[in-house]
Amino acid sequence: MKELIDAHGRKVRKLRLSLTDKCNLRCHYCMPVEATFMSEEKYLAADQYVEVIQELCDYGLEELRLTGGEPLLRKSFNKIIQSLAKLPLQKIGLTTNGILLDKHLEVLRDNRVHHLNVSLDSLDEKIFHKITHGNYLKRILKNIEDAQNMGLQVKINVVAMRGVNDHELFDFVEYSRQTGLEVRFLEIMRIGFAREKQEQQFIEAREMIAHLKTRHELKIITKEIDSTSFNYLLDNNAQIGFIASESQAFCGQCSRWRLSADGIMRACLLKDDGLDIKNTTSLERETIYQSLLGMKPNLRPAEVTHFMNAIGG
Repeated sequence: MKELIDAHGRKVRKLRLSLTDKCNLRCHYCMPVEATFMSEEKYLAADQYVEVIQELCDYGLEELRLTGGEPLLRKSFNKIIQSLAKLPLQKIGLTTNGILLDKHLEVLRDNRVHHLNVSLDSLDEKIFHKITHGNYLKRILKNIEDAQNMGLQVKINVVAMRGVNDHELFDFVEYSRQTGLEVRFLEIMRIGFAREKQEQQFIEAREMIAHLKTRHELKIITKEIDSTSFNYLLDNNAQIGFIASESQAFCGQCSRWRLSADGIMRACLLKDDGLDIKNTTSLERETIYQSLLGMKPNLRPAEVTHFMNAIGG
C-alpha cells in the first residue's frame, strides 16, 4: 500500500474535513457577529468527498473527522455521511456545537459517526451567551445527554480564556465527574479573529494543571503518540485533557491534513497556503498529495490570518 510519509517521518493518517464555513453561533474568538459565508455553489459535492477520501484511504488514511463551521448546517449532511460510512475508515468523528444534534443522532449512530467532540465553553447561561451570542446552553446539554445515552462517545472541548471562563475550571471537573465525559481544555490560538484578544485571554495549560493540583491528584493517561491532547484521571474520577497548541506544540508528531468545504487541501491548520483539489483528476491529485507532504511544517508557525470556521476546527 502507498503511504503518505513526509521527510520527517510523519505519516498522514487523519483528515479533518470541513463541510461548511457556516455556523449558528458567533463565538467571539472565531468570527465577527456580522460574519459572511461562502456560497454553497463553491462546496465540494458529496461524490467528490467520497472520491478523494477513498483515494486517501488507499494511501493509508484511517480516521476522518467532520468539522465546519457547524457541519450539521450542511444541507446534504445526511447524504454525505451515508456515503462516507461505506469507505474503509477505522474511525469517523464529528466536531459540533451540539445545537442540532437532536435532529441527527440516529443517522450518526447508523452511519458509524460514533465519536463526537462538542464545543462547550461555559456551563453558565450568561457567560455562554457572552461568548457565543447564542442562548442554546440547555438544549446543548440535553443533546449531549441524549447522545451519551444512545451510546455515542462524547468529548467536551472548552476554549479556556482568562477573564472569561477560567473561573469555571472546577465546574467542568465536576461536570466530568457527574457525566463520565472527558472534558478537554484548549489554549486559545493565534488564528484569525482570535488574534485580537489572544494575548490578554491566553492561559497556558501548565497554569490550569497547577490550579487543578490545588484540589486534586492527577494521574496521566497514556495516549497515541499523535494525539492532540494529553489527559489525566483525577482522584474523583473526572477525565480532564489539555490541547496545548500554543505552549506545547505537537507538530513533530502531527498526522493530520485538512480539507476545506471549497476544496482547499492544507497540510497544517496554521498555514494560509493550500492546494485546490476541486475539479481535479486522480492523477493530478496524486501530484498534489506529494506536494502537500513538503508543505507540512516541522516547527509551529506563529499565527495565521484565516478564520477558524473557514478551515475547520
